[in-house]
Amino acid sequence: MQQVNELNLFIQKNLNFYEEKFRKMDDSGKSISWNWAAFFMGIYWMIYRKMYFKAGAFFILSLVASSTPYIGGILNLAVLIGIGIYANALYQDQIRGNMEKTKGLLPEAKEIIAKKRGGTNLPLAIGLYAVHNIVVIAILVLVSKI
Repeated sequence: MQQVNELNLFIQKNLNFYEEKFRKMDDSGKSISWNWAAFFMGIYWMIYRKMYFKAGAFFILSLVASSTPYIGGILNLAVLIGIGIYANALYQDQIRGNMEKTKGLLPEAKEIIAKKRGGTNLPLAIGLYAVHNIVVIAILVLVSKI
């Protein structure tokens, strides 16, 4: 029961969804578990779930894929499929890492850290998505004038 309370502290939103996904992955011993939101939103889902380092790594991977001549679009789709397949495992890993860092702390301290490191960050995800689109539009406008 203690594990569920800690999960709740870090997940905060959609606890039942993630508890079920994590349980199924643990029972099967496999890291594969589909996440539609992660597939459609990619790195923005990771940012929303405060997985900033992982989002940065996938952003770089996506840039490399996009710059690959002829098959960039296909490679980007493959990156999104990979995110969709492994998102729940990546999220579970993030939460377990955070839970490990708070081991031995008083409940009040755990709650403070969980609120800071866990939960979601919708404003940042939306903000970066908007900035990304503005930059892409600006580049397209500049290129069209050349």
